[in-house]
Amino acid sequence: MGLFEFILIITSVIYAMALAQILSGVSRLAQTSATIRWYFPHTLWIAILFVWVALVWWSVWEFRLLDWTFPRYLYMLIAPTLVFFTCSLLVPQDLGKREFDLEAHFFRVRRPFLGSFAFATFVAVIDGSVLADEPFWFPTRVGHVALIVSVLVGLYTENKFVQNTVAAIVMIALAYITVTRLWSPR
Repeated sequence: MGLFEFILIITSVIYAMALAQILSGVSRLAQTSATIRWYFPHTLWIAILFVWVALVWWSVWEFRLLDWTFPRYLYMLIAPTLVFFTCSLLVPQDLGKREFDLEAHFFRVRRPFLGSFAFATFVAVIDGSVLADEPFWFPTRVGHVALIVSVLVGLYTENKFVQNTVAAIVMIALAYITVTRLWSPR
């Protein structure tokens, strides 16, 4: 086993735990006897997180040819750790017995959730520049900037229309990034 595979194991475990947070949270919502009051942005964010974790995890493979050092390894642990934290904030752990309001939950965790999402996204976006020789700016950065800026706007407002818009922009930005970075030939 090479050093990259060794590093990939720990990052994969953390990303898998993040996905497990999302999936177990959705499972709890489906199984509860409590009445769930759904909130569109919260539901959309669950889908966003699932896609986001898969994309960030997939992008780790781009670093397989690096000459790994301990500082690079430590940097590689930042994104998965933040991703796990972000996922654990969004999905409620205790649904109670009678009624659970996902809108109230979203607004209760909104600031740490959106803050950690923005920071984790920033760390994941610049990892190619920090760890390898990727230029800091290239055309698909437009999607990254739109994503991070919209999340920061959502961080500072409780306006429900803005929260709907932020979730939609993030989903569109992720789709754009996916198509332009992962499905298009380089």
